[in-house]
Amino acid sequence: MAQEKPTKYLEDRYAWYMSLNLGNPTGNYHKILKDADNAGTKAGIVVGGLMNPYKRKKASAVFYGAELGYQSNGRDKDFVSNALGEFYVANNSFWLNGLARYRPILWSSKLNPYADAFFGAKVIRTTVVEQLSPDQSEVLKAVNRVVPNYGVGVGLGIKLTGQLKNTYLDIGVYYQQADATKIVKPNSVEINSSYLTSYKQVLTSTNQIVIKIGLAGFM
Repeated sequence: MAQEKPTKYLEDRYAWYMSLNLGNPTGNYHKILKDADNAGTKAGIVVGGLMNPYKRKKASAVFYGAELGYQSNGRDKDFVSNALGEFYVANNSFWLNGLARYRPILWSSKLNPYADAFFGAKVIRTTVVEQLSPDQSEVLKAVNRVVPNYGVGVGLGIKLTGQLKNTYLDIGVYYQQADATKIVKPNSVEINSSYLTSYKQVLTSTNQIVIKIGLAGFM
């Protein structure tokens, strides 16, 4: 009698992922950016590592780990400068999250859905930069805000073939929320003739809906 082919479970000890992060501001944050003509999708990158709590002893539906993310929130399109030279105002976000990923399908299937929950810290950073030359710049002012960062998401892994047979194309949709804090109001920066900067602040939660597209694999 023919023997059935054994099911290959994802009993690996570790998993990894790397994704393009496309953030879309929501609520009051979207309104603030829209008023500054800067409300489009914000691009960045996320990398993460996860671990099977049972190591390779048995398969686990839940992996735990952490992710590190970066997102460019664009540059101010309108600010006042009374100083000689070239300047720009850049807005960026960085975050470090603890993350739990649930996968209901434990075998190496062609389609592998998942759900994530995460919590961590987010740094919202605005920098006023003088461009001294094409290869040299100097930060005149840096404003950092650190807030709790948390949310949930769902996604789907599509198994690749060939040399990437242990890798999945991942597509996910997330809601990322951060506590309200005072950030530099877009287009409010002023640079005086003595190269000193001033700015206005606005209170907002930098919440967003995020689309992630990338690769994930198991080791």
